Amino acid sequence: MLKLYNHFYIAICLTLCACSATKLTTTDFNKFPATSTCTETKLLDTGLPMPQLMTIYKDSLLLVVNNMNRNPHHVRVYDIAGKKAVNNLLPASQQKGGTLSFMSFGISDSLVWVFDVAKNGFITGNINTLLTGDGSLAHYAEYRLKPQIFYYDALLLNRNEALLSGNYDTDEKLIYRNFSDSTRNKTLLSYHNDSAIGSSRINKMSYESFMLLRPDKQKLLLAGRYTDQFELIDLVNRSYKKVKGPVGFAPQLSPFEDNIGNPVAAPDNETLYGFLKGHVTGQFFYLLFSGSPVKSDRRFYGNKILVFDWEGNPVKQINLKNDIVDFTVSSDDRTIYTLNPRTNAISIAELKW
Repeated sequence: MLKLYNHFYIAICLTLCACSATKLTTTDFNKFPATSTCTETKLLDTGLPMPQLMTIYKDSLLLVVNNMNRNPHHVRVYDIAGKKAVNNLLPASQQKGGTLSFMSFGISDSLVWVFDVAKNGFITGNINTLLTGDGSLAHYAEYRLKPQIFYYDALLLNRNEALLSGNYDTDEKLIYRNFSDSTRNKTLLSYHNDSAIGSSRINKMSYESFMLLRPDKQKLLLAGRYTDQFELIDLVNRSYKKVKGPVGFAPQLSPFEDNIGNPVAAPDNETLYGFLKGHVTGQFFYLLFSGSPVKSDRRFYGNKILVFDWEGNPVKQINLKNDIVDFTVSSDDRTIYTLNPRTNAISIAELKW
């Protein structure tokens, strides 16, 4: 049976796992304060067979990742004003600076980066240099993690620092990694201190989450993949907040053993997807919500975007007329760009507050 929570049950932990005491307060929400429907207008065709990820740079460029890559590059860059492709980034190559396969992708300051799971490290380059350069691998740098350990998500802060989350075989729920000074590495969140997870490898996999960072890098969001739960961490004062809603469902996955005997959690007929993608501005974070069963043909798509402020308070639910696979938002929270998985087109809509 699907486990249900109360609508918008919010658990606020006033200290992180590094502290000895944890205080808890709760608040309930029944619905978003506001709901609106966006009318989207087609902006451009991507010309890509399977665009899957999208982000925005300086409110003028859209960077789109193609999931089925037969092109020499993984990312195509589009000029918003000109409504056309202008460049390609991140060459597909086994050579140094090339990218093979990745899950995480983003822009941090002027660095465009991916976390390459095959190379077990970050591939990054200065986006301004890449857009004006000759596209060679020499413009890209690699930062590999040693020893090779799987993390569910990774986020590059700058050329020296990164955040990693989701190590199923240790107590590391969220860690800080410094590439130039390993003595500064530290665990920011522990699985042991999360009563819903503990030491269970099955629970760690069930509560997989992806990270989003506020532009000023002071707050971090962990959004659940198989639950509509997210966690909000203040990286400055170490406050910690857990938010469960809007539907209120816990992960429902089935345990089994892999071919070497490790316990593994896998989706079953009752598994629902929670948050699919997300994007941030200085004022809000936006989460694309699914709520669809894993077996549904809509499991990777959504037409509801949930908006929260950086205190974790619900602000607005945005309803879209079409399913999307990803989206991004202008820095002033006035314009949304959506990526349609059926037409492979990018559309634009005005956000009204």
